[in-house]
Amino acid sequence: MTLQSKWDGGSGVIDMSRDIIADALSAITNAEMRGKKEVAITPVSKLLLNIIEIMKKEGYIEDYEIIENNKGNGLIVKLKGAINKCGAIKPRFSVKFEEWEKWERRYLPAKDFGILIVSTPEGVMTHQEAKRRGVGGVLVAYVY
Repeated sequence: MTLQSKWDGGSGVIDMSRDIIADALSAITNAEMRGKKEVAITPVSKLLLNIIEIMKKEGYIEDYEIIENNKGNGLIVKLKGAINKCGAIKPRFSVKFEEWEKWERRYLPAKDFGILIVSTPEGVMTHQEAKRRGVGGVLVAYVY
């Protein structure tokens, strides 16, 4: 089955309607737990694309493909079995530069294991990058 035929109505297409980020990360976690190689997600936002790009850059997913349609576009994420858990952080807490360790302890299972994804005035990035740059931001998601 090709990716396009899977998108057009085959099994594995997830239709999401409420919180795009939370639903997408939940679908990725569930697909990883079931041993799937890919998961289709719709709709897609710019913030979700930034999160997926960070997950790819950090080595948690293999790749992704954007499928354009008239209903908010879609995304097919190719998994590589590297995610134990990922999810959205709600409410989206504001974090000052000095508070990163507090939030690492709260959302990550061990020090230097996993990432927090944060939206900063300088763009969406991992908490490690925000620490290096000396900025705070708003917590969006975690992955480990």
